[in-house]
Amino acid sequence: MSLERQVETIRNLVDSYMSIIYKTVRDLMPKTIMHLMINSVKEFISSELLAQLYALGECSALMDESPEQKQHREEVLRKHSALKEALTVIGEISTSTFTTPLPPPVDSSWIQHQSSTQPKNSATAGRPVIRGHAPPAPRVNPSEPNCSSDGLQQLTGQHNRVTTSVPR
Repeated sequence: MSLERQVETIRNLVDSYMSIIYKTVRDLMPKTIMHLMINSVKEFISSELLAQLYALGECSALMDESPEQKQHREEVLRKHSALKEALTVIGEISTSTFTTPLPPPVDSSWIQHQSSTQPKNSATAGRPVIRGHAPPAPRVNPSEPNCSSDGLQQLTGQHNRVTTSVPR
């Protein structure tokens, strides 16, 4: 019985060894082939190909740019300069623009206090009417070229007018 166990153990060890060898060979074979091919190509390039290229004498012609590549390069450079100009314009716009906050909502609750259904001698008739806040004056940038002092007076003069449709 002991002999059978030893045979089985040796068989398992041989199978494991062969599996390791198979994986190693499978991993190393493509690497070895590529190494030999690349070394062969490197040797050919350095010994024969470069000698033949230098023997022709016109190496500068080989380095010239094709017309298609030249056209593509010029087009990319034009797009690059256009995008840089657009970024500059956007940057100028964002630094010279002022934003004014929206005015608060109009409080129209004062209209209900002065309804015609209330008698004139009621307790609320003597109290002042509470109205909503006036919207803030628009901001004017004096450094803008279209802004003049006359335009500033026109803007501020608009808030001094009394609207006839609002009851007092």
